[in-house]
Amino acid sequence: MRSYSIRDVRPGDEHQIGTAHVAIWKATYAGMMNGAKLDAMRPAHRIERWEQIIAHRDESSARGVRTRCAIDVADSGVVGFATGGPPRDENPPAPRELWSLNVLPEHHGTGIALALMNDALGEDTPAAYLWVAAANERAVAFYRKNGFELDGEARFDPTWECHEARMVRA
Repeated sequence: MRSYSIRDVRPGDEHQIGTAHVAIWKATYAGMMNGAKLDAMRPAHRIERWEQIIAHRDESSARGVRTRCAIDVADSGVVGFATGGPPRDENPPAPRELWSLNVLPEHHGTGIALALMNDALGEDTPAAYLWVAAANERAVAFYRKNGFELDGEARFDPTWECHEARMVRA
């Protein structure tokens, strides 16, 4: 059985998180998002973005944003990351939004996604919402299992050419 630790992202994590980010998206979203854009994703771009996120983590934290990563204790490798924070939408259905939850496929089913989600949202915040790729049946099932339900709201992400559905946990 694998053992994980969850902590805030910090300087030095950029390379591992950026590399994992690309691997996760390519494995998860193939056939759900613009294939050419997925194929063009490179760790260098994600690493650069994570450098920015980590550089501004104190300001983000002050706004209530929690960006966390999961570490495999056996090899100290990043296996996933999650961000929760204040809603980014007008008229949100809940006081917290799960902005992202990403776990390497080989770590699915271990419980680390649930632990990351709860940590990013804050254990004391049961009411939350998220946007999920509508075609991502595995993610929809995971969120349903953990108290979220589709509320009928939908949107289209023109950047990734992806339909998204909103899920809410009361």
